[in-house]
Amino acid sequence: MDETPALAELIGALRRDVDTLREQNADLRQENAALKQQVADLQRRLDKNSSNSSKPPSSDGLKKRPRVFKSLRGRSGKTSGGQAGHKGDTLRPVDKPDRIERHAAAACQHCQAHLTAAMVTDVERRQVFDLPQPRLEVTEHRASIYRCHHCRGVTKAAFPDAVRAHVQYGPRVRAAAVYLNVQQLIPEDRVCEAMVDLFAATSLCPASVVAWTAKAAEAQAPVAVHIAARIVAAKVRHLDETGFRVGGRTGWLHSASTAAYTHYRTAKNAAMCPEPWPRASSSTIISSRTMPCAAPCMPCATLTICANCRRSSRSSARRGPG
Repeated sequence: MDETPALAELIGALRRDVDTLREQNADLRQENAALKQQVADLQRRLDKNSSNSSKPPSSDGLKKRPRVFKSLRGRSGKTSGGQAGHKGDTLRPVDKPDRIERHAAAACQHCQAHLTAAMVTDVERRQVFDLPQPRLEVTEHRASIYRCHHCRGVTKAAFPDAVRAHVQYGPRVRAAAVYLNVQQLIPEDRVCEAMVDLFAATSLCPASVVAWTAKAAEAQAPVAVHIAARIVAAKVRHLDETGFRVGGRTGWLHSASTAAYTHYRTAKNAAMCPEPWPRASSSTIISSRTMPCAAPCMPCATLTICANCRRSSRSSARRGPG
């Protein structure tokens, strides 16, 4: 069949378009393969955690998975519960109870005859250990105001240093609120609920708990400095850190400890050395990281990695037997 010039030109244009599309398709395939490889690399990085890499457990954050590995401790061969020879402890009666309640019988349980106090031959004692009825005790402080007979000047007696307001909560109420908030990790609003339920402290608000906790921390500052100094002077210390989130932001809690002392400090990132940790002399540091966070400010002569056995057991568990 003879091709006209117009048809031959159309066929040539279509063939050029096909060649162009083939080239573009090859380029897109190559680009798609590169993007797939990039996505796979990024996914592997995102899937890394403390159980399949050298990252510390504190880096898992809110995606921390439940532990599935067994404890490194083996069976002791002992039965559960109290062991033979263990000295138990229980409530024991006291010689001088705070209150005595006397109970009397009105009639004989055998013949129903009337009983009198003169017929009592002995008593059986049972003691109940319980809390007193919880209530707030109100102490009113009255400072006398004097007018001098000589100069007619007015003098007012001084109140105790802790009595600063017209009406306020006392030191024991403040201590109980700080204890519930700090030691028992109860949020401020629930501390207020507990204080209302236990002691009828109806006017207590979360802001007061926050202020009391801050004042307690200021009062304990010298103790914290002393603990830090004793830890730094120790020959063997343990360093660790863990992440936490407050207000949507990640922070880090660093700890330095010995067998007798533990010192905490917060920082904005895991590598930041918490202040004020004094510089230490040469000593041994035990840490779960290859480079402890406090190494720049706590130079050490020896570094013991206590997590190696943990990581080895995890690697063995992933590989399986053999």
